[in-house]
Amino acid sequence: MKGNYLKPSQHYCDILVLFHCVTTGNGSSELLGSDESDVVVIVWQLIDLNQNQTGDIHYIYVQPSINTSIKKEWSDSTGITEDMLSDAPTFEDAIHQFEQTLRNELNDQGKTCSFTLCTDGQCHLRQVLMPTSVRWETTLPDFCFSFFDLKKEFCQCFENIQNHMEINGEQQSTLVGPFSVSEMLNCLNVRVDEFGTYGVDHVRRMSSVIQVMISDQHGYLFTSPERIVDRLETGPCMTSDVIMDDTVVRARGLPWQASDHDVAKFFKGLNIPRGGAALVLNPQGRRNGEALVRFENVEQRDLALLRHKHYMGNRYIEVYRASAEEFHKVATGTSCEAIHFLSKEGDAIVRMRGLPFCTTTQDIIDFFGEDVPIAHGEEGVLFVKYADGRFTGDAFVLFTDETVASEALNKHKQTLGKRYVEIFKSTAAEVQQVLSRHMTSPLLPPMPASMQIALIPNGQQTLTNTPSQVNQSLQNIINPGSVRNCIRLRGMPYSATIEDIMAFLGELSPFILPHGIHMVLNQQGRPSGDAFIQLLSPEKASQAGLDVSKGGCHKKHMGERYVEVFQCSGDEMNLVLMGGTLNRNGMVPPPGMTILPPEQPLVATAPLHVPQIATPTSPVTSPFIIQTPHGALLMQPSLAAPQAQYSTQLDLLQSQALFTSRNAIYGQPTYLPCAQYLPTPPVSPTGNTGTPVSSLAGAVPVSTPAGAVPGASISIASCGIQVRMQGMPYHAGVPDILAFFKGYNINSSSIKLLYNDKLRPTGEALVTFSTLEDAHRAVVENNRKPMGNRYVELLLM
Repeated sequence: MKGNYLKPSQHYCDILVLFHCVTTGNGSSELLGSDESDVVVIVWQLIDLNQNQTGDIHYIYVQPSINTSIKKEWSDSTGITEDMLSDAPTFEDAIHQFEQTLRNELNDQGKTCSFTLCTDGQCHLRQVLMPTSVRWETTLPDFCFSFFDLKKEFCQCFENIQNHMEINGEQQSTLVGPFSVSEMLNCLNVRVDEFGTYGVDHVRRMSSVIQVMISDQHGYLFTSPERIVDRLETGPCMTSDVIMDDTVVRARGLPWQASDHDVAKFFKGLNIPRGGAALVLNPQGRRNGEALVRFENVEQRDLALLRHKHYMGNRYIEVYRASAEEFHKVATGTSCEAIHFLSKEGDAIVRMRGLPFCTTTQDIIDFFGEDVPIAHGEEGVLFVKYADGRFTGDAFVLFTDETVASEALNKHKQTLGKRYVEIFKSTAAEVQQVLSRHMTSPLLPPMPASMQIALIPNGQQTLTNTPSQVNQSLQNIINPGSVRNCIRLRGMPYSATIEDIMAFLGELSPFILPHGIHMVLNQQGRPSGDAFIQLLSPEKASQAGLDVSKGGCHKKHMGERYVEVFQCSGDEMNLVLMGGTLNRNGMVPPPGMTILPPEQPLVATAPLHVPQIATPTSPVTSPFIIQTPHGALLMQPSLAAPQAQYSTQLDLLQSQALFTSRNAIYGQPTYLPCAQYLPTPPVSPTGNTGTPVSSLAGAVPVSTPAGAVPGASISIASCGIQVRMQGMPYHAGVPDILAFFKGYNINSSSIKLLYNDKLRPTGEALVTFSTLEDAHRAVVENNRKPMGNRYVELLLM
């Protein structure tokens, strides 16, 4: 507490080493080093704090890099020419000479004394000396990581003085810092003779200011130096950590193999707290070349922004402001396994990908061998698993330091068992992101198989287990049947987007039905390279299925891959999603299933014999989740309903299709594991003509409480109806949306802002209303209403 605070009675050290450096670029104390210019002069002077005596001023010229050219204007203003620098020592030799001369001068005093550097501002050490040591791969002396900032010390010394100083002929208050050294001298009414030697005169002015501060008149003590953290402390960032918005930046353009230590090296000189460097992963779990970095305070965050377009190797890195919320989404996690793994002592992490599913911890230890020891033995290996416990083929391995980790990278693409293994540098944030993505709780709750949610065309929501009602609703959405107005795209790049598909189809893209593009994901939520497209007519689908040499799209290239195109119907689409095969030779149904010919009559008096798809003890799960612009199309066999209820084989197939389109979900949803911060799927095109495939109000999956009777009435009115907002200003937030819909019954939990794959706002949001009437009234009354200087379009989902 303040009452118990004891004021220090002596200086932190005996000697202050006044340190000043000159670069070939901007010489301002606030912008020094922001242009990555080379150091060309190092100047220093000793001052005895106890005796208030100064030593000689020393300076060393430093040879710039080969690519540096000395501008005439700079040379004229500083008096330093290229000839003076051509024979100067290199940066590494200059630092060694500086250290030797400094220690020799201290030894000449005949006594043991401690010393600390003192600079005019933060930039000389944090922005110049530290980054230059990285570029020249030079190790700096330990005393370079502790210093006093003369600007801050001057403000503390004279914080209670209220006199005036004259600057440019005008009287101004003294306490308007940060001060320049010349302003400090004016404030103290001190005159210093100058000799015209650039850099040397500046150090003489600094020593004059300090001598006044430590004089008997003011008696100021230098007690608390600043520290520069030389080593990144790896570890988990907890959700309970308080992070300020003005301490985070986003670094963009990183090399794909960069680690958190590489990011810390790029920002060397600026203190990054534990777990403060987080590499960002894309929706496919791979790095996207960005990192979110947290600093100790706003001052160092501002210095980090000055490193915009500085180089990491041969690539320049863009640095922008970011928010604490963005950092929390990427760097923090709730996985206990990840937190336990990251809490162990170890400085470097690597990620192994492509491991055989039967791999054990001992296999990984043997793979690296005795030459590359794993920290903490078996506890230094963390396998990544899905929520159901299945192995993903990935693992994280902890090493004691970066040197050992670099040796581990030499085993990249070596064989373990019968598979080659990929090895990459990793970070604590990547461990959190990967485990959170694979081990997260299901976003869609399960529902008993006998419980079906049917959607009546007039928008009424009912619960039923009658397959005929489900089939009638399905026809309004995906239009199952034998009409072959759909095409299947197979072999697309995993990064393919809606825009890529539109460009691929070319002149056929205007004939895509509204919301008719369906991207297929596998059960891990990753792109499968497949998509289903609904077109206006079978003729257009047939044209798209022609070979590219005949004017079609079959085997046409999308990026670097050629894509196969097959014409199909809604029935065939469903069969493919259940595990069937569709190619140029026709349709092959899923294993254990046969399709009845359409001309074969069914005898109503006899029990219908339907081929068994699976037994209750060994269900055949569907291999795909189809991602539509408004949700997911999930396929899974339904085993609870009696087979005698189905009138046709097609009814049986359709009752097993689980659709989410316009927020309408039918049947029992499976798990859809994805992190909450991932972007929503892109919106497929909406045609100018025709009506949407479905204009039905949405329902959501409903779970039956334990002990409830299947088929009982369950209220789902609380799920609400969604309205999509498009065209908002990118800076718009939840308060802006609440003000936009003022007077409607919504709150902050009803609003979901949408972000793209780079975690930037898309200008879109989803707003949930309690009833269809409220949602319809909101769209009618507020469509194209301005928000700021932009008008917003509203779409009823």
